[in-house]
Amino acid sequence: MIRVFLSSIVCLVIFTSITNIEAQEEILPLKGENVKDWHAIAAALISNGRYEESISYYDYILEINPDDQNALLNKGSVLIELNRIEEAIKYYDRILEINPNNVKALASKGIAFAHLQEYGDALIMIDKALLLDPSNEIVKGKKANFLSGVPTIPAHDSVYEIKFRITVRDSSGSLISVSESTNTRYLPYEITDEVFAKGFDMIDTVMIDGTLHEKVKKFENGITIDDRTGMFSITTTLDGYVIDIFQAFTPMIIIEKDDVATIEWTILKKIT
Repeated sequence: MIRVFLSSIVCLVIFTSITNIEAQEEILPLKGENVKDWHAIAAALISNGRYEESISYYDYILEINPDDQNALLNKGSVLIELNRIEEAIKYYDRILEINPNNVKALASKGIAFAHLQEYGDALIMIDKALLLDPSNEIVKGKKANFLSGVPTIPAHDSVYEIKFRITVRDSSGSLISVSESTNTRYLPYEITDEVFAKGFDMIDTVMIDGTLHEKVKKFENGITIDDRTGMFSITTTLDGYVIDIFQAFTPMIIIEKDDVATIEWTILKKIT
């Protein structure tokens, strides 16, 4: 399984304001209760990859103020970087106890769930953040990045039935091959329904075994640039990320430079 959609340290840089100071090899003992300086030292330690040491400074801050949301957020992000995911979630939950509408904590908790491959819960958290702040470009990008990395699921015995066919002809129009796929997949989120509703050429309704279905078709014609291919997809673009929505896999197809491939998608969706 691929490592989930973003580096936690990138999340730290995005979600917090890090003071540009340089951590020295030896950090001087703490004096007094200068929380602002402790935040700056912890940030500098993070920028130097000294995550465990940064945690000590966030702990100092939280001893003084257990409700310091920046310290809770940053410590959680460092814990994700150290792969201590469940522990990180506890810090995000603490922030949400203080402020249930903290967009950064919601998005960060979504990141943590994604690391645990709990993709449904991850998307719920990210969508909550966007509901509170729909114009937040950072969180929108995180959602797109998340969706671009989430595995699709098999369409067999699901709400969708996907049929795929590719016909290859040479430059004179003579038939070379016809391949169909029984191995099809889709992204199991609301965005899939949106693409299904508006991304196809032909729309109809049919009755199958007493159940009404919506039926859509999509045709693609052109010359492929790859000489071998076996995976095809219908994609959408969200905030600059290309996301696979529907996928079909075929045995490897050998295609010459001047060959023309005609692709036909037929997708049915149960109407409940």
